[in-house]
Amino acid sequence: MPSLPAQRKALLFEAGGVRLAIRLSHVRKIVSAVGDEAELWVDGAALTALPVAVALGRAYRPCQFAVITEAIPPSALRVERLLGIVDLEQAEVFQLPARSLLPQPSPFASAIVAAGGLALELAPDSLGWALAEPALDPLAPPPEAPAPAGRELLFERAGRTYAVPLPLLVQVIEQPRVHPVPLTPPVHLGLLYQGRALHAAFDLPVLYGEPPAGPGPAALLVEAGGLPVAVFADRVLGASEAPPDAAVRRPSWDALFPA
Repeated sequence: MPSLPAQRKALLFEAGGVRLAIRLSHVRKIVSAVGDEAELWVDGAALTALPVAVALGRAYRPCQFAVITEAIPPSALRVERLLGIVDLEQAEVFQLPARSLLPQPSPFASAIVAAGGLALELAPDSLGWALAEPALDPLAPPPEAPAPAGRELLFERAGRTYAVPLPLLVQVIEQPRVHPVPLTPPVHLGLLYQGRALHAAFDLPVLYGEPPAGPGPAALLVEAGGLPVAVFADRVLGASEAPPDAAVRRPSWDALFPA
């Protein structure tokens, strides 16, 4: 059975500095709603109003609009900016990567690449908008792997040197563009869209107790347990720059991130 037009289109908007989307089939109307009142009167009824940024654990920013949902009872989702409507038949729609460290149940149904950027589609079941709990950080320092018999690539991140065996290296990406994902732990910096594929992106030193440093000037796509993930690098080292072997961390990439 063909899908309804409202199911094939999504409203794009911004909240908490993140691009988000919601299917038009879940939208009753959009109203101007400047302010921060906990209730809005719409069509003679008082609706609970909550800034989407606050619901997703992001910093509050002044809101300009409210998206009135088709939920029962309906709610008013305060958003900062409207970015337009996209036809999903002309966009790329992805499931979020299996390595993404999301809260459960996830507030996100998919990721949509359209109109020059990536937007996280809100899951229909999350539209009641109680404050969401962030994902727990299940990660710990990985076991060290022995030095490989073959070649490896060395890279620096936060003052430390790490090694990736070349058979596990998929690609080195310069100036990667990373899209943040709310409610994920500090090691998970977001999603990287590259080559019409979506990858979870991580800051490796956080596993070793370092504070997150944000996206770096380069990203390495690495096969970790059979699935590619992105890890950030400050720079890739040349052959003549290799430090003493004892100063190189060689994480066991297959055991690094849970599936």
